Amino acid sequence: MSDVLKKLTREMEKVQEPKRFVHTQGVEYTAAALAMRYGEDVERAQVAGLLHDCAKCMENDKLLSACEKHHIPVTDVERRNPYLLHAKVGSYLAKKEYKVEDPEILSAILYHTTGHPNMTLLEKIIFTADYIEPGRKQAPNLKIIRQMAFIPINIIRTIMKIRRVRSNISMSEESRKMAKLAVEALEDKKAEDIKVIDISNVSVIADYFIIAGGNNSSQIQALCDNVEEKLGRAGFPARQTEGYETANWVLLDFGDVIVHVFDKENRLLYDLERIWRDGVQIPVEEL
Repeated sequence: MSDVLKKLTREMEKVQEPKRFVHTQGVEYTAAALAMRYGEDVERAQVAGLLHDCAKCMENDKLLSACEKHHIPVTDVERRNPYLLHAKVGSYLAKKEYKVEDPEILSAILYHTTGHPNMTLLEKIIFTADYIEPGRKQAPNLKIIRQMAFIPINIIRTIMKIRRVRSNISMSEESRKMAKLAVEALEDKKAEDIKVIDISNVSVIADYFIIAGGNNSSQIQALCDNVEEKLGRAGFPARQTEGYETANWVLLDFGDVIVHVFDKENRLLYDLERIWRDGVQIPVEEL
């Protein structure tokens, strides 16, 4: 451990209650693990993890006073919920009291609770580490989110899932709209046996799986082309397409909605409906 980390650890142990300090150490540990996984500087992640809650010990009135004194802007939501200000005040204290000059570390502390669009890798790591650190015992979908956080393709989805859970939102209207458009596009080209599975409460991969069948490779490609075109026109381009050339199982990844189009043989072979039976099948007319 570097001298900087040793000093910050001692400082946090002094100012934080024992339970909070255990959480801080958990976030530092998890941030270091995520940094190693994704190629971020490990010590930067540890510093941000140690300091992310450096203002958490302050009472609400003290947080508001600190914001007023140091000209830190406060939104109406934050004024009604002052505990949210610990991130803003913490970022300020990290610079002024703990002599952190790295703007990415300061930003990771600032956004560790709320997140924001186009987050840096370090911001994503601290945001995620705060939620999944080993000392946290009760949080929605915690086991699944811990598993998915270390899979590269899912780091963005992990963050989205955490933000949704923290906002108490179970299903976005946008993903429901995407699913409905996909089903309509499949129906337009006579897809067979369309199934919609809500997996939002069992996985961070997506909100919906849509599974459909085609009679031959030409129809399967036509189904996929129509889905991609219809969602693209609505502003939802496919992020990834797999299997289009062989067209026996084509996967269209739209983020919160993933569409699988199979031929009959492969649909029976892979049986995604059984694999994802813990999800909830939604009648297409209810979308």
